[in-house]
Amino acid sequence: MSEVRLHPNTNLLLDYSAGSLSPAQAIAISAHLFYCPHCQVKAGTLNDIGGSLLADGEGVGVSADCRSTVMALLDTGDSEPQSPRLARSEQPQNVRWKNLPPLVSRLLRDSGGSWRRLSSSLRVARLPVGERRFELALHQIKAGGSAPAHDHRGLEITVVLHGSFSDDEGVYHQGDYITREPGHVHTPVATANTECICLSVLEAPIRLVGRFSRLLNPFMSFMPV
Repeated sequence: MSEVRLHPNTNLLLDYSAGSLSPAQAIAISAHLFYCPHCQVKAGTLNDIGGSLLADGEGVGVSADCRSTVMALLDTGDSEPQSPRLARSEQPQNVRWKNLPPLVSRLLRDSGGSWRRLSSSLRVARLPVGERRFELALHQIKAGGSAPAHDHRGLEITVVLHGSFSDDEGVYHQGDYITREPGHVHTPVATANTECICLSVLEAPIRLVGRFSRLLNPFMSFMPV
């Protein structure tokens, strides 16, 4: 596996440790941490600092229901990544599902592994997480294929889970955490020898650019759930 080069900034890791990120943002950080030893250490340090601050502060009572909910979530965590239950006809080829972050694998299983084709090279599987602001999804680009050229109307976060892709700013490998601001235009292209699977967090629907974009843009749905 290539060394992870692109990381969330310290403020994001601090917000993650504090539990103040939205569900989709937190899942993206968690997926990055699964692949990145550097950020694992950094997040661990931030957790220790946060724990010390909490220990020095005054205790705040929580309800029995709240405690039960938190403990149930901890108890259901996967100890190892597991293969999602995908229909044979819908299962992408040559993807090592066992190398996905455990939480992503579980979300894909729970969503039913429903993939929708967006183009001849690109498919998407949305992951419902009770989100209000962002859409969370997996995107699959076939080997050597490309996603349509598009602009961003809002923040886009991408974490590479399998394979790699490139655009006009560089090449991105497993674990890389990539942020695109509104107004950025790019055309992601998967490497020729393997398909690329990415976890994506979108703040707003993308806008296709180029030929036929005027016809297709009204059909680019956006579903934070």
